[in-house]
Amino acid sequence: MPSSIKGGAGEWQVLKALISELDNKHVLDLRCGFGWHCRYAREQETGKVIGVDISDKMLQVARGKTHGPQISYMRMPIEDIEIENDQLM
Repeated sequence: MPSSIKGGAGEWQVLKALISELDNKHVLDLRCGFGWHCRYAREQETGKVIGVDISDKMLQVARGKTHGPQISYMRMPIEDIEIENDQLM
């Protein structure tokens, strides 16, 4: 889909307004796809960002487009995720 390649779906402007203050917050992106929102969150000076998706192919692309240790990706169904506080620190 074009939104996955270029980033930002049709609802992006509304979502962006809702998450406008990310300074030093930790972000969990469920169904992160190609990692577009993860990278956007990191650009906003977040703390750590974790992206979760079930698709190995999507995560391979996300990892290839991501630079730096502040963003990590996990492959699993979102209903199975368990994040401990120390994973966000």
